[in-house]
Amino acid sequence: MGNLSMQLLPIPSRFVCTMALSLALLLAGVAVATDAEIEASIDRGLDYLEATQQPDGSWGSAAFRGSAAVTATCTMAMIGSGNTPTEGPRARAVARAVGFLLASAGGSGLIAGREQAAHGPMYGHAFATIALAELYGETDDDAAVAEALDGARRLIERTQNDEGGWRYQPIRRDADISVTAAMLNALRALRNAGFDVSAEAVERGVAYLVRLQNADGGFRYQSSAGPSASPRTAAALFALVAAGGGNKEPVRRGFDWLDAHPVKLGTTIRLESGDGYALYGLAATAAAVWQRGDTEWKAWYPATAATLVAAQRDDGAWQDPSCPEYGTSAALTVLQMSSDLTPLYQRDRPSP
Repeated sequence: MGNLSMQLLPIPSRFVCTMALSLALLLAGVAVATDAEIEASIDRGLDYLEATQQPDGSWGSAAFRGSAAVTATCTMAMIGSGNTPTEGPRARAVARAVGFLLASAGGSGLIAGREQAAHGPMYGHAFATIALAELYGETDDDAAVAEALDGARRLIERTQNDEGGWRYQPIRRDADISVTAAMLNALRALRNAGFDVSAEAVERGVAYLVRLQNADGGFRYQSSAGPSASPRTAAALFALVAAGGGNKEPVRRGFDWLDAHPVKLGTTIRLESGDGYALYGLAATAAAVWQRGDTEWKAWYPATAATLVAAQRDDGAWQDPSCPEYGTSAALTVLQMSSDLTPLYQRDRPSP
């Protein structure tokens, strides 16, 4: 295993909206937000997270209070603005979150808090693994982080089912697209951090996701027949790109479908269909589109950022059917993506 050090530099301009692009969008009747407005929105969102962190270092409220999944996604939002447990203006919040995630690691390797509202602990395990891997080499107790991550890796590899996927429980039974995508991202983060990851597990996970692609190019939920949906398609696309399949035909077809069926936010931060996975899907879309390059990013980001800025609550949060802490972390993931400070999301990653 080796250490991955995050380089803390002055944060470059997060935004790729040039004056010419903004003018063109305004002339086309598309709302845009200024860089200053986006920066202020990010700061207010981070302030909200810092203020709502629980005494034990976790994030989450109502049914999601004490969730490792929500805590990990909020930690990733802090990382996206250049914070680690030892550096940055919100270092204390990140250090407390790392403490909670380490305390949530059990002897089996499973990292889980209160995950009942998420149907089971495996979302939390994947997201916690990602957050800890992103911070490995940046904590005051890297030995404890390494031990937790090695246990997390072993659990992921031994719970992969016969189809090549994962689902809500840490057992080799059924699988679905969203948990499998999260596990592939966790394996990518582990590899980035210098941990030995099973190439076979990654290949089988990729093959499972590809089998879930419908004839129209979108992705269904499980192996049985089902409709394509935007949030799950975005999640699958980023996982495939992160696993090294960014130039392959399934990814190209998936982006073609997603371009025609984008995740859309309404005034209630829900898909127009009433689905509650809009912010989840938007964060996954941002991660995937960022990997495509500047041309695609510039076409997608400005209007999306303006929508998010307009939807932010007065207290700095974004509403989500799960809890506002998760909604805020997902929105911040989108708004901060082009800072390119989070290793998992950085461009030009080496192939597995």
